[in-house]
Amino acid sequence: MSPPPPDDVVRPGLRSPSTERPAGPWTRPFARFRAHTAIRPLFRCRACGARWPCQPARLTLLFMYRDDPHGLRLHLGRKLLTALADQPQSDAVTLAVRLLGWLPPTPAERAGATARRPPRSAG
Repeated sequence: MSPPPPDDVVRPGLRSPSTERPAGPWTRPFARFRAHTAIRPLFRCRACGARWPCQPARLTLLFMYRDDPHGLRLHLGRKLLTALADQPQSDAVTLAVRLLGWLPPTPAERAGATARRPPRSAG
């Protein structure tokens, strides 16, 4: 059995380490991206200071949970419970609308909404 090749040797079919990484500012470890997460107990965005979930956080959450809309609702439901515990003087309905009201309807909710729609009158 032969020893593995040293790290600086490029094996056939592989690119050299210097060309493996794409160029651009998003690949640097010191890039200026800050995650749009909530600061507790105020539930303000850590990056932009807006009320959380801010627009970038919403887009990120929709992307992360694109295959699991129910998981996104559970995640935000847990955040709602945390926010209610952190801010007991806040209105629960206002927090619920802020954290959950922006979500698009799931396919099941859309199907139920069309089934409950009254028929159009002919005329």
